Amino acid sequence: MAGYAVQEDDEVLIEELPNDNKSAFQSSKDKAKDLSYYYAHQPESEKGFPSEAVIRQVADPSKVADGMGPKQLGGNKKVELDNVRWIDSMSYSDDGKLVKVYIDFPEDIKGSEITCEWERFGVELIVQCPSGKIFGVRVRDAEGWILEHERKNGFAHEIVPEKCKYRVSSSGPKISLTLAKKDENEKWYELKKKDIRSTF
Repeated sequence: MAGYAVQEDDEVLIEELPNDNKSAFQSSKDKAKDLSYYYAHQPESEKGFPSEAVIRQVADPSKVADGMGPKQLGGNKKVELDNVRWIDSMSYSDDGKLVKVYIDFPEDIKGSEITCEWERFGVELIVQCPSGKIFGVRVRDAEGWILEHERKNGFAHEIVPEKCKYRVSSSGPKISLTLAKKDENEKWYELKKKDIRSTF
């Protein structure tokens, strides 16, 4: 039985289809498999996934697709915050468009697993040492503020989270944070925002 005609350079090619009552759709699928022209028109349920595909269920997709770059989807153990030794002392310098923050740790942090999450007015840095000890640095606004004068404990001014970074020092147990200012011309006279009531 004749199938379809294709015209190439004034020649007409006629493809003979086997007389088995199959449609052109089914014949193409049987012959070309995944490369069939009709493959895209199959229901998704019939396509299946490659054997090496890994399917992960994500409870809150916004935590993964937040515009902050690639994130590892699995494998990391959740840190028990009760076991974290928080470090409060740090120094800083205003470096034009940037602010540099310097943190000293009480022991060697070489080979540690480090996670760092930035916010508009804060950061949370967790350092899991090979020894099993966990150190952390947290700068975060107190919850519930609405107006700027109510804000306290976070960074003195707003930063751009996606432009901030951290670096582990090669000369000792230190980490430096580089904060990208939202307002590049704003001088930082203090690192953290103080409670305005404490000045009265």
